[in-house]
Amino acid sequence: MSSGQYGQDQTGRSDAGQQWSQGPARSPAATLVSVPPHPGWLARSLFWAALLIGVLPSLVLAPMATSGEATAAVLLFSVGSVLCACLRLVLGTAAILLVKNTVWARRLIGAGIYLLGCAALLILTPLTGILLTSVGTEDGSSLLTMNIIQGVLNAFFLATVFCGWGIARNRRWWILVIAVVIGAIVAVLNVTVAEPLAENATTGVMAGALVQAVWLALIFASLGLFHLLARANGGTAPAPAQSAY
Repeated sequence: MSSGQYGQDQTGRSDAGQQWSQGPARSPAATLVSVPPHPGWLARSLFWAALLIGVLPSLVLAPMATSGEATAAVLLFSVGSVLCACLRLVLGTAAILLVKNTVWARRLIGAGIYLLGCAALLILTPLTGILLTSVGTEDGSSLLTMNIIQGVLNAFFLATVFCGWGIARNRRWWILVIAVVIGAIVAVLNVTVAEPLAENATTGVMAGALVQAVWLALIFASLGLFHLLARANGGTAPAPAQSAY
């Protein structure tokens, strides 16, 4: 009797050990979870806010500053321009890093490109004015040189903004090429067409505000165009899947 009970115990332990050994094999394997097809409204809102804040000095501060003293107006506009440019750099970089439907490599590359363009516009624009003033060229020649340099900086800035956001959004290479071309076209039109027309329509500070309003409208129109192109067949690379356990 004890021998049979012992045999049953041995069998029970053997079965239990077999069930225990099969336990890990029955655990669910890692599955792939698709990421959202959109970047998230937080990233979009921050990116749009960054672009809007960047032009606020010319749209708001400059007209407000004309009602005060000349020295105070220049100080207000200068400080406001630097602060808004820094906010555009920080908010835009954060927005690209917060894009959901991409990998970290694309986020970092896109954010680095965007940061480079914003930093170049922030640093080189005042340096160009200081350099031309120190050289002491004629008024007409100095203005033409300044417009050319500013046009090149604006084209570079727009290309980095469009490409930085496009890379994080998994856009194809041909959309990035179109973004660079459109950025150059918008910058050239801003210098050669928008500014002369604004100066003829109005004078002084209001001309600059009108140019910046058109500039901002063209930027958002370009982003809308890239969005439509990305929705076309093959315009966007497949969003990478993430593993979940």
